[in-house]
Amino acid sequence: MSPISVSGYLATILGMTNLLNQPDWHNTSMSPVMITRAKAQKWLDAYVTAWKTYDEQAIADLWSQTAVWHYPFQTRASGREDIVAEWMSERDAFADESFDAKYYPVAVEGDRVVAHGRTVFYEPDSDRVVTAYDNIWFLRFDDSGRCSEFHEWYAGRPEDEPDRAVPER
Repeated sequence: MSPISVSGYLATILGMTNLLNQPDWHNTSMSPVMITRAKAQKWLDAYVTAWKTYDEQAIADLWSQTAVWHYPFQTRASGREDIVAEWMSERDAFADESFDAKYYPVAVEGDRVVAHGRTVFYEPDSDRVVTAYDNIWFLRFDDSGRCSEFHEWYAGRPEDEPDRAVPER
């Protein structure tokens, strides 16, 4: 068996011949499903509540049976059961965390939503910020209002991730 290069591996995973090409999910056709800004906001608020409570049913209610959760360059989980299991696997990591999050739909078209938001982690029993993340999400919804496709990108604050900070001039 011959070794495969990282770029070859990623191209295979993403269904692309070049990392600069669009991933296959960019080319999916628009569904006749229409999501409203209000429904998108309700889903985003339910996402935050589910994350903070780790209520398995609340988590499951967010996702379609065949939902896919994407991270950059990879699929994090496929299917409602796997997504719920992935969330629950992180429960202990967040058990002692104090955090809040708020997300807003910035673009809504058909079954698609682009959302922006922030997640802020605090020192326990304090309002002192430990770290914060800026998030962009691309979501697709099915006709029941559940998310069927979730793409997540995030970046930490420059003071928390100095290698990602804009250089001072």
